Amino acid sequence: MDEDYSILNKKVKEANKLIIERKYKDAKIMLLDYINETKNLYSNNNEQINYSFNDIIQFYLFINIFKVDKQVLWINLMCDEAFRLLAYVSVEEKKYDEALNYLNSSLKYNPVNLASFFEIIETYKMSGNLDKMKETLDNVYDYLYNSSSLARYYRNLGFYYIEKEKYELAFCLYLISLKFEQNNFALDEMLYIRNKLNDPNFMIDNKQAIKILKENNINIGISDKNLRMLGNLVNQPKLKINNPEFINNLKKDIYRLKLKIK
Repeated sequence: MDEDYSILNKKVKEANKLIIERKYKDAKIMLLDYINETKNLYSNNNEQINYSFNDIIQFYLFINIFKVDKQVLWINLMCDEAFRLLAYVSVEEKKYDEALNYLNSSLKYNPVNLASFFEIIETYKMSGNLDKMKETLDNVYDYLYNSSSLARYYRNLGFYYIEKEKYELAFCLYLISLKFEQNNFALDEMLYIRNKLNDPNFMIDNKQAIKILKENNINIGISDKNLRMLGNLVNQPKLKINNPEFINNLKKDIYRLKLKIK
């Protein structure tokens, strides 16, 4: 990671507060100003390529997935987040094509930003483009590296299959999502499915749910490759010394990801 740009990055955090207050116009001005100020600081050349990452896992994920010949420099800026927030505003304003353009720009600055991928999925969901939503879900699987993103992946698949009226499969997805993260939305959707099936006592046990998901070619857990990457990170001596809290939290998440669903 290179020099500290924390003063510049305050603009993105302030814009996020404005969005929470629904002051969209002011937020957009601030975000576009930030992008114009910082985009030239990503000075890619023949020998190196600059990206922003949210954490060290994303840095190693990028290295493992893209295997670029150039040196990858982690630059401490937030253009990816600025474009993602602009996309959020566009979705709120129902400007879905504009939102997708912003999100594609976000991924140029951080190609493994899960928040941007899930915002793309949400944009397709809101615009009713279920085929593109499913296509993006299929593509995002290789980028999943923690229990919360895995659970969100299953919840979105659950929504997709509810829309396709495959209620039993959707129920299984919400059920398995709860093994990785507790979420009230998942519980509400399971209740919704019971109502659609006109069976308030409808239930599937974990073993049967896993069987149904496998029959539908749905992966259980994150990829083995990404799980190995996390294991390698845990064993890095420098990280153990310099960031023990990160290592402890990572160990807990690996434990959750490795739990056998019975």
